[in-house]
Amino acid sequence: MRKAIFDFSIRFLLFERAHDAVDRGYPDHRSRPRVPLILSLCIAIICSPVLICAGIYNSKHNLSVSGPGPATAVSETEVCIFCHTPHNAFPDSPLWNHELSAAQNYTNYYSESLKAYPPGGAPPIDGFSKLCLSCHDGAIALGATIGSRRGNIAMRSVPGIVQSGHLARDAAGYIGTDLSGGHPVSFVFDAHLASLRNAEPDLMHLNWPIIDPDVKLYETAGGFGVQCTSCHDPHGGKGGPDSPPFWRKTTFEDVCLVCHDIFSQIEG
Repeated sequence: MRKAIFDFSIRFLLFERAHDAVDRGYPDHRSRPRVPLILSLCIAIICSPVLICAGIYNSKHNLSVSGPGPATAVSETEVCIFCHTPHNAFPDSPLWNHELSAAQNYTNYYSESLKAYPPGGAPPIDGFSKLCLSCHDGAIALGATIGSRRGNIAMRSVPGIVQSGHLARDAAGYIGTDLSGGHPVSFVFDAHLASLRNAEPDLMHLNWPIIDPDVKLYETAGGFGVQCTSCHDPHGGKGGPDSPPFWRKTTFEDVCLVCHDIFSQIEG
């Protein structure tokens, strides 16, 4: 893959040099800046997998035998294989390699101030949140892979953390099927939702549109909205020591205030 990108970069530079000979007669021509731009993009594409690997390698999501956390494999040395595979993935994106949880009885978050869905009307957990829960709801073994190396990767048993290959109920990362104590996920966040919420004078308003380099909206329920990965970066994150795990920004508030408008004029 990287060799192909490198070869493409060389061919593109030769193409640009040939066109520069034509462009020199036209001082107002804007084509030349494309060279540094394309080079920058190619370098980013080549280097990004390395950076991602470095982030995951030093995190608790490194479940291989070299992982720094308490949940590690007995002998598996590959780091990415627990979540990703180049072949026979499901779903196709992001080349997912872990068996998905069959749990359907999730207890979703609800409060009277919630405008994303009515009482008892929470949409099903989907998208990236479903992928996260394939380990974190405890129903599926941590090493249950489905791709080209189908089967269970043996995990070390650690009292209170890993039991029979599954994440134990007392483990820090265990969420289970009761999601009522956390921020809602798998709901559409759009201009309509923001207008509903912002019409309430006694509620903190929502920002719209959401444009941020770290906190993003992901596919859900036919649109785009909040998923686990909106706030948590499974490959590392930027969070400080007092932030939640794999937090996408340095502080707790930095993530929350991307969507929530702290300057709302709340009445009452």
